[in-house]
Amino acid sequence: MPVPEPDLTRLRAVLNERRHAAGFTFEQLAEASGISRQTLLNISSGKYNGDLRTWLKLSRAFGITVDELVGAVWA
Repeated sequence: MPVPEPDLTRLRAVLNERRHAAGFTFEQLAEASGISRQTLLNISSGKYNGDLRTWLKLSRAFGITVDELVGAVWA
């Protein structure tokens, strides 16, 4: 059985939903994660998907695992 491909277009929604749920502004999330505000804005708008390091830093900032953070892209 083939492994399904992730829907990377969902990464935008994942970031926006988690950021709103955590009550972070882009500035606060940038400070908490060590990711630039501009990179976060680019992910939020769908211009950039980020890399593994980006999503690891975001998962730490949100206090969850990477699987919990990006699992929705596999649904």
